[in-house]
Amino acid sequence: MGILCWRDIVDMLWSISEGLHVIHEHNLVHGHLHGGNVLVENEMGSIDTKITDTGLHGPFDKQIPSQHAYGVIPFVAPEVFNGNTPTKESDIYSFGMIMWMLSAGVRPYHDKSHDSQLIQEIYSGLRPNVISGTPPVFARLMLQCLDADPLNRPTTSQLCEYLGNWTAICDDSDPSDLSNQFDWKNKILSVYQVFNSISVYRG
Repeated sequence: MGILCWRDIVDMLWSISEGLHVIHEHNLVHGHLHGGNVLVENEMGSIDTKITDTGLHGPFDKQIPSQHAYGVIPFVAPEVFNGNTPTKESDIYSFGMIMWMLSAGVRPYHDKSHDSQLIQEIYSGLRPNVISGTPPVFARLMLQCLDADPLNRPTTSQLCEYLGNWTAICDDSDPSDLSNQFDWKNKILSVYQVFNSISVYRG
């Protein structure tokens, strides 16, 4: 069915970050970003990635917190589990989990029950382990997105800049230390793996 290399994964994440940036630029919060809300289309060998299920949340300063609207547990920021309103920063946490999912080719916490115990563990600091072979710059950005302190997470503008730069560097014919981190030999996922990790969230 084909393969995905790090270059493909970075490009997919760049597209997602740009979509999320548009939402945040309009002072809106997605509030429900997870694997099932990422639409991936594979046509003629080209991967197109988009955010779906948008428009559910209004301006972030006018939302009403809900103790029960947790969405898909692995993608929910820990502060939301504490009753806080979803914010732009909690969207960034969700983006970080999507980064992990695409790097791993499996669902976050696929080996755990998605229940109150998992919620407590996430709130107490549980995060998925960085997958072996993950480029260090990728891992650092992902972990920054997953930081327990929302103020330490990057903005969508920063995500777009980082991912766009990585894409350009990967396409540069002159090798560099950074481009070598994304060498295709370091990561090969089947398209089926990525599609399956996303499609499991769909009804």
